[in-house]
Amino acid sequence: MRSFLTRPSKEIGTGAAICFVAMAFVASVAGTRIGPRPVGAQSAGNWKPLFNGTDLTGWMVAPGRGGANPGGGTSGAATPAPPAWKVENGVLVGGQAAPGTRTGGLQTVDQYKDFELELDFMLAEHGTQCSAELIGPEQTNASAEKSCLYNSGINMRTGYQVNIGRREAGEFIGVVVHRVAPAAIRRNVLWLDKGDEKFPTLRKKEDWNHLQISFKGPHLQVSLNGKKICDVTDDPTDAAEARWKEAGPIGLQWPPAAEGGSFDGYVKYRNIRIREL
Repeated sequence: MRSFLTRPSKEIGTGAAICFVAMAFVASVAGTRIGPRPVGAQSAGNWKPLFNGTDLTGWMVAPGRGGANPGGGTSGAATPAPPAWKVENGVLVGGQAAPGTRTGGLQTVDQYKDFELELDFMLAEHGTQCSAELIGPEQTNASAEKSCLYNSGINMRTGYQVNIGRREAGEFIGVVVHRVAPAAIRRNVLWLDKGDEKFPTLRKKEDWNHLQISFKGPHLQVSLNGKKICDVTDDPTDAAEARWKEAGPIGLQWPPAAEGGSFDGYVKYRNIRIREL
């Protein structure tokens, strides 16, 4: 079939053809489209930094977490980040502010639903007797030394976390939810994907590691140092988990001191950026 835009037929006058071409040109310049937009035609948003490398602008302590000022702000509101999170040479560092104290988890002021997230992390290491051998029924993450369980994580949509831990102790870099289920450990910690359990040498110890997270609808994927380690589709039906499908802040988790045997270590983050899908 011929294109009447390039070769007008005798039935269409020259003036009409010129007018139609002009209209199409104006529409293209204005960024409009004649007719409906095909499904999936919208492109991802632009990348934007979540951490500016200078201070904690855009971040707050998660409500109800340790380190928050109990007398500040309104009821249930997030409060400014405590000194336990600090910026050193462009790196975000979390750890114990003092022996025996807890660090509040950080969360973004903005909320996100479908997104791609990238960052670099480094996790402190301690202990030599780290083993994923079972100690008791249904206990996956256990170790002869509690400090081996030292971990952090990225929280999303309130209910999901990409755990950041040491696979030797069963604290994998993988996807976790808190859900009562037969396979759950400690009564409600459920691994949806144990991630780097299958890749013993993928995480670089006491060094920077690159993490990529893609969350679109019920589909969550995680890559570590360029290798896909998690591919999860989760569509919770429990009414209590309905908001897990909606937008929520991005959080950086820090565990209670007891989870890591009171190990006074650190977690470091840098180059944190996000784009909405």
